[in-house]
Amino acid sequence: MNDTQKAEALPIGAQAETEAEAGETEKRFAIGLISFCHSLNHLQSSFTSVLFPVMMRDLGFGFLQLGVLSAVSSLTGNGLQVIYGLLAGMFKRTTMLGLGNVVLGLSTILHSLVGNYPQLIFMRVISSVGSSPQHPTGSSLLSRYYPKARGWALTFHYTAGNAGSFVAPALASFLLLYMGWRWVFVIFGVPGMLFGLALFFLRDWGPQGGLENKKTKAHAGLSAYVKCLKDRNLMLTSLILMVGAAGRGTGVNATYLVPFFMEQFSVSAPTGGLLLTALQGAALVGPLTIGWLSDRYWKRSFIVQITLALSAIMTVWLPHHTGLDVLFFVNLLLYGAVVHARGSLTQAMIADFASEELADAAFSIYFFVGFISAPIWTLLTGYIMDHYGFAPAFYVAACSYIAGMILLMFVKEKRK
Repeated sequence: MNDTQKAEALPIGAQAETEAEAGETEKRFAIGLISFCHSLNHLQSSFTSVLFPVMMRDLGFGFLQLGVLSAVSSLTGNGLQVIYGLLAGMFKRTTMLGLGNVVLGLSTILHSLVGNYPQLIFMRVISSVGSSPQHPTGSSLLSRYYPKARGWALTFHYTAGNAGSFVAPALASFLLLYMGWRWVFVIFGVPGMLFGLALFFLRDWGPQGGLENKKTKAHAGLSAYVKCLKDRNLMLTSLILMVGAAGRGTGVNATYLVPFFMEQFSVSAPTGGLLLTALQGAALVGPLTIGWLSDRYWKRSFIVQITLALSAIMTVWLPHHTGLDVLFFVNLLLYGAVVHARGSLTQAMIADFASEELADAAFSIYFFVGFISAPIWTLLTGYIMDHYGFAPAFYVAACSYIAGMILLMFVKEKRK
């Protein structure tokens, strides 16, 4: 059967989606827009690491409330990620992604109006709801647009998120020199809302089942979840992301590294923000390079093993520096490069293991399982730092990467 006959044999909706996938210009537009929105997502969540210390004084809350704020926000956004595999059978992925980014941008703007801690928690929850479709829906879309270069496409998407985390602390520190924190929220929120609207013009494609009714689609979606839950490789790969303490973009690093730098080296909050920016810069280059290698050489699971081992070593080393010397910056940059590589590599593994019909459910389960532990790690790390100091907290985090290495031993991956 030639290509024309194959196209004629497909349902009308599937033909349109296949044609959309074939357009290189549309592919580039898709990866550019989706990845830029991912960058804005991280930008709008990471700049608060610099603003919250200022807001603590104005709104009257302490470090315990700061940890609760981070945990509640993370739990909301990460918990909702599990539903998008089911919703993808009933709504366009691009619509869900666009609506989420609009809600995130608008809620970020509304942060400028909060007057107390409960109002701040409420707005962080709404922001988390808006950001929740970005990971599972964006990754599912890109894995369909780039079936032969999933490692590169998903790493590009992942790295774009890290780019937002990279510029956020420095940009927020700069803006605070000239304006109050309320205006900073407005400036960061407007682009997110505008580019969220642009996502409505991006065409969706993939097995949508356009000729089926909603009941049939819902049944198919639930069936996909069941199949994914029975797949050992998919679940183990999700657990590898879950057990790691840091490296998800936000959470432990965004919450505690700036206070760690301030106490360990007696520096100001803006200087701590710049050190975090340097770390995030390494998180751009490292995962992108490692993801490119994973498309061409060795098995992805082998490369993940290496990054996890290096993550443990760099984490143990970090609290032992007494000054901002050359060795500290070597440690800081290597830490950023390898700790963040785990996320993009495991996403590529999920895309490899899941068939096209299971991709939406697979990514929803992966991000739910992998990210749902983030608030737990945030609270646990804060507790250990508060009661035992920084070094024991870093040691516990290092052990979490060793646990990931053990889980990888049970993943069965084919050689390239």
